[in-house]
Amino acid sequence: MAKTIQVASVGPSLCVKGGISRVIELISAHLPSPFCFHCIATFTRYTGDKDATRSERGSRVGQGLVYILAFFQILTRALARRTVFHVHFSGRGSLLRKGLICAMLRSLRCQYVVHSHAADTDLFPQWLPQPCRQLLLWGLKGAGRVIVLTQFWHDYYSSILHLPADRLLLLPNPADLPKSIPDRSKRKRMRILFLGRIGIRKGAFDVIRAFALLPQDVRESCHLTMAGDGETEEARTLAAEQGCLDRVSIPGWVGKADVERLLVESDVLVLPSYAEGMAMALVEAMSWGLPVVTTSVGGAGEFLEQGSNCLLVTPGDVLAISEAIAGLARDPAYRLELGRAARQTVSRFSIDSYIRTLSGVFDELASKLPGQNSVMLPSARPSHEALAPNVNRVTDHADSALS
Repeated sequence: MAKTIQVASVGPSLCVKGGISRVIELISAHLPSPFCFHCIATFTRYTGDKDATRSERGSRVGQGLVYILAFFQILTRALARRTVFHVHFSGRGSLLRKGLICAMLRSLRCQYVVHSHAADTDLFPQWLPQPCRQLLLWGLKGAGRVIVLTQFWHDYYSSILHLPADRLLLLPNPADLPKSIPDRSKRKRMRILFLGRIGIRKGAFDVIRAFALLPQDVRESCHLTMAGDGETEEARTLAAEQGCLDRVSIPGWVGKADVERLLVESDVLVLPSYAEGMAMALVEAMSWGLPVVTTSVGGAGEFLEQGSNCLLVTPGDVLAISEAIAGLARDPAYRLELGRAARQTVSRFSIDSYIRTLSGVFDELASKLPGQNSVMLPSARPSHEALAPNVNRVTDHADSALS
């Protein structure tokens, strides 16, 4: 008789604002019943969020204690040797915390997966000595699978970890496709959405400057909402300086229900990032049939095609961002066409396919634990082509959910 597989997700708490928490939440909600899923939070609050109140912002001491508690929870499970660990990391401080955990897991010969959400290739804190960097990489290399989001990141980790191809798994972020999307064909005004942490990396200030550059007639028919935490006061100040604050809303961070409402109400997503892993905001917007103005950083060009399912701009090119927005505002039919193609593109990254693949990895690693049997799930490893297909496969036809 098959046994339940214990899976421990190691990463931010689900209450932490960001794309990694959203991915963990989706896995938790969709992982099938043979798996017993636990979240072990290595941190619960950002310590550097300038716009958070003192009560909202975590202290370094407090978050250090959270990490120590998580480390010992993981150690207890590791010594019992009955758990598959799924370790999520991004760069710098995150890699330092998770890399130490991975080094411990490898030393104890545990079964674990590491999942990279890094936005750029500058992975380590600048002050970290080379021997410490090698220790963290040693911990990552011990994973049964290293999950990456695009071919760009597959090639990058292959070069720094020197792992065989079967240890690297290209698994783009999942699209939780709504059954239907709103009819935007009769809207007279265009609502523009920026969704993500407000700051330089996501291109937030470029969006405000681009909005201010719109011709007056276009700007008067548009409204920009910038939803996210980060440098919100700086964004409001810039919008005021650019003379467009009356047409810009900056509500700060919004919860899941409000994100969905904004995606329903909006007509285009603008996310001109300078660096990304694979932005969940981009995936979710495309799932809702929104055309996107974005950049091809981090390998996004592997599934985005200029003029077919998106409008691509160069990071920092404010004029190009403004022209792309103006073009969509003046051509509603083209805007709808791009939205349909965007939806078709991300439908290949459906949460169901994602969970089948991830379940297969957990099942395989669990079969290597002492005294464990496989739950014998159906075939769960689609090819790289199925997970990150060539963008030329995008069609102009909407899927059945759009009818």
